[in-house]
Amino acid sequence: MSALRSIGRRPTLWVELTVLTAWLALLTGEGIARGYSGAPDAVSWSTGPLWICSTGLGAIGHGAAHGASGATVASAPLLTATPMWGVMALAMMVPVAMPAVRHVAGKSLYWRRRRAAAEFLLVFLGLWTTFGVLALEPIAGWRPAGSPFALPAALAIAALWQLTPLKVRALQACHRSRPLPPRGWRASHGVADFALHNGSACLASCWAMMVAASVPGPGRLLWMGVLTVAMSAEKLAERPRTASRRVAALLAAAALGVAAALLFS
Repeated sequence: MSALRSIGRRPTLWVELTVLTAWLALLTGEGIARGYSGAPDAVSWSTGPLWICSTGLGAIGHGAAHGASGATVASAPLLTATPMWGVMALAMMVPVAMPAVRHVAGKSLYWRRRRAAAEFLLVFLGLWTTFGVLALEPIAGWRPAGSPFALPAALAIAALWQLTPLKVRALQACHRSRPLPPRGWRASHGVADFALHNGSACLASCWAMMVAASVPGPGRLLWMGVLTVAMSAEKLAERPRTASRRVAALLAAAALGVAAALLFS
């Protein structure tokens, strides 16, 4: 009973439950998209950024065939893509940022711990969602991204990025914390500033693996889960440089394995 009470008092419990909900939404969405895959006008989940985006883009194409306005067609992809990239960022990147979320909650006054965590996530997810819409969305819709060899190529690029000095520097920056003002607008500003710096370092560190996770194709959720574990492991490691090299080796092995499977299948 006391264990349940201690869990209930954790200021980051709602964050962890929200991440779990995001993964359940992705799993549910995959099932819905597969259910629609037999319909004549359906768009396969594997051809779009994610299942909501794919469904939205399919509706756009259908509307265009019936003379939909150019303004509607141009704005609809952004409207459908933004929520889904937000869900993807929530599912994949918030687990990576949990040490920072716990730092923000633990270093804030008791009565504003949950508020501080929410302020951090608002800025952190805003960065990643913007990156998803402006960078990952075009990559996922790029014609070569539909090639079977797009995934091993993206994994190979991610492996090479792991070995660069910029990657190591960004990963080390992800581990840095800072004191936070206790109350008032300075407290909110301090949390937002920390979230901006931590999120920027996380973006510089993990962008290549997020590109690999954005490549359309079967088994995409599995790769998203694997890459989330890899990013979280190197973020939690006591020796970031060693962890980065180990993840690079795993990514290179995965790239070779996928490419070999495609060549000999």
